Amino acid sequence: MRSSAELTESIVRRLLSLVRYSHRFGHQLKRDYGVSGRRLSVLRYLAEYGEHSLSDISRYLNLRDGTTSPLLDSMTQDGLVSRRRDSADCRRVMFTITEEGGRLAETAPLTVFARLRRDLPGLSEEELLAIDGALERIIAVADLDESLLE
Repeated sequence: MRSSAELTESIVRRLLSLVRYSHRFGHQLKRDYGVSGRRLSVLRYLAEYGEHSLSDISRYLNLRDGTTSPLLDSMTQDGLVSRRRDSADCRRVMFTITEEGGRLAETAPLTVFARLRRDLPGLSEEELLAIDGALERIIAVADLDESLLE
């Protein structure tokens, strides 16, 4: 049986590996496809679910609207998404993937979080509950500053 110190190191190492992988993969994605992981996530979301608002996209990315808005602005300027005012509520801006954005979404490899979104639903409810509970507990133990969780 491993000691609590050994188990703690194993847990932290696994979390660091996930963060490191995601970071390095993001650099590789940018180098090979000219797109960040966040941009690719937006493109895949719009490709799969169609037109959506800034708030919808922010919720999907788990970001504040103030962080998502400049991202979508730059993606619009780069021709990856298009925007239009909602005819029912002119305060609301709707975003759609462009043809160029669609090609990128189809050809770029899946990020680690895209793979998790794809593959986690295949696990049993028991496994999903265990993973969710463990991650919830890790976040609680880490005593994270909520203002930095974006």
